[in-house]
Amino acid sequence: MDNSCHRAAHNLHRVSLLSRYRVITALSGLKIYRGQPEILGYLVDHGDCSQKELADSLGVSPASIATSLKRMSKAGFIERTPDENDRRINRIRITTAGKNVLLSGKSECDKIDKIMFNGFSEEEITAFSDMLSKIADNLSSDGISDKDAINYLKNADNQRNGDDKND
Repeated sequence: MDNSCHRAAHNLHRVSLLSRYRVITALSGLKIYRGQPEILGYLVDHGDCSQKELADSLGVSPASIATSLKRMSKAGFIERTPDENDRRINRIRITTAGKNVLLSGKSECDKIDKIMFNGFSEEEITAFSDMLSKIADNLSSDGISDKDAINYLKNADNQRNGDDKND
């Protein structure tokens, strides 16, 4: 069983790597970058908001989201307007161009999903999804949430990047 578990884990990592590669390359052709679809999706679902509200909702620091917002503003995907009650705060809202690029990005991701599951029946896809869910439940059985894991990994990446600068 150890060998089959190792092989399955290796294949799972390989699928993760290849699907991430496909998504990043597809989105880069649209001039949208990692993390930006989540920002645009939030703005579509919740309307305009402040940078702090956006950062809190997505579980990132306002400083880390600032770079994405600057790039998205320059691309015309978002607009910033001063808050009516507090001129120090900008309200961020998605533009028509932002909605269009988000739809195009979703379309590209749908294409990747079709490629990924080519030749699978609905029953096989459902069974596979159930198995992945069980694996995720096993890995989070000690109480770690997806959000906790994401934040930990971001901090580890930031720490490692900071360590590289000191060498």
